[in-house]
Amino acid sequence: MRGQNIKGALLLGVIATCALAVAQDDSEVHKAPVCEAAFTVAARAAKNCQFTVADNMRLPKVEGHFRATGGRENSIEVWVMDDDEFVNWSNHHQVKPLYNSEKVTQGTIEVYLKHPGKYHIVFNNMFSLMTPKAVEADIVLKFRQVPVAGN
Repeated sequence: MRGQNIKGALLLGVIATCALAVAQDDSEVHKAPVCEAAFTVAARAAKNCQFTVADNMRLPKVEGHFRATGGRENSIEVWVMDDDEFVNWSNHHQVKPLYNSEKVTQGTIEVYLKHPGKYHIVFNNMFSLMTPKAVEADIVLKFRQVPVAGN
């Protein structure tokens, strides 16, 4: 009988721990604007929207929508990169972006970010020799706040 009581107590402990973890996962999702604007990207140029993921942000995800107009194909390239990849991209080296839209008129971004640090969303119009692009973007950083000890 005593062995069953210990097993029952352990089972209750596991259930309580799981319930606490689920309750913490249900914490409020915060949103911070990353790139919410209408802007123009000149021909042979790019626009960079830089943002930071802090240590206390859990499950950070950048998401939103963008749309480009201008030129024959109304196209833009959108890249999401961490800071290391952005530096490499800026110096015309090969990169492994977290997101690359290729040339598109519009698109939706939904990318989980791996670690704290600086990130960049680049609206690239370098391929266009003469045509600027008008871009509308509504992109946010979503995350859950990790409680700080003592609060």
